Amino acid sequence: MFYKKYQATIHLQPFVECYYIWENNDLNPAGSIIESPPTAFGSMVFNYGESYASKNLGNAEFKSLPKNFITGQATHNYFLQLPKKIGMVGVVFKPSALNTFFGLPMYEFVNTRYELSEVLGRNFELLSEKIQEENNKEKKIEILNNFLSLSLLKMKKGPDRTDYAANLILDQKGVVNISNLMNEMYVCKRQFERQFLLKVGMSPKYYARVRRMSYLCATLASSKWKIADWQDLIFQMGYYDQSHFIKEFTSFTGKSPGAYLKNNLELSNYLK
Repeated sequence: MFYKKYQATIHLQPFVECYYIWENNDLNPAGSIIESPPTAFGSMVFNYGESYASKNLGNAEFKSLPKNFITGQATHNYFLQLPKKIGMVGVVFKPSALNTFFGLPMYEFVNTRYELSEVLGRNFELLSEKIQEENNKEKKIEILNNFLSLSLLKMKKGPDRTDYAANLILDQKGVVNISNLMNEMYVCKRQFERQFLLKVGMSPKYYARVRRMSYLCATLASSKWKIADWQDLIFQMGYYDQSHFIKEFTSFTGKSPGAYLKNNLELSNYLK
């Protein structure tokens, strides 16, 4: 198993959370199913391995994914049905960056994955071919970084107050008072919410909840939490009490924190 994150160059860091490469040739012959919590990021994925499938929480069947795809916010847990041979490189974007780069209405991309070239054109088919032809992992990342750097130069508009607000919610792990944030930014509530929906895909309050859950799931999966420790975690993340925390957690993930802690520890290890 090879999974590694790569940092974007400095001029792209306001827009790109990271790049990653994920490769494997030794999964179970029947493949594997892994689960991922809400992410709070959009992404592009270029697949040079075998095709694979996904389904969202509550769906009965897996659906095959496009070879290269773009996806927006995941608001609930989702599942990946992986083949024996994995090979993919991805770009993880800050919450509003796909709109800022390409002008996409992000509310159309929530919990969905679309063929990349159908959304953004043939240039992305050529980009995919370059990535597939390159065997060196670092060179694959360099190809992506150079492409986005060129896209940045062509960008008609730079980041605005909505980008700033979305990145602030991201950085503060969703623990943000949205009303206070709007007052500090001197923005009209209706206009701000409309712009946030366009650029991120949901309301700012709901995005804060998604981001908070994303951080919580990552914390639970990557640490050996005990039930006794939850009170501190609940307090840190701004929940009213334990029942509020459990209700919110279950609504996003489909399982209790205890069940998640028991069954999902290996997920973070799977990607290290």
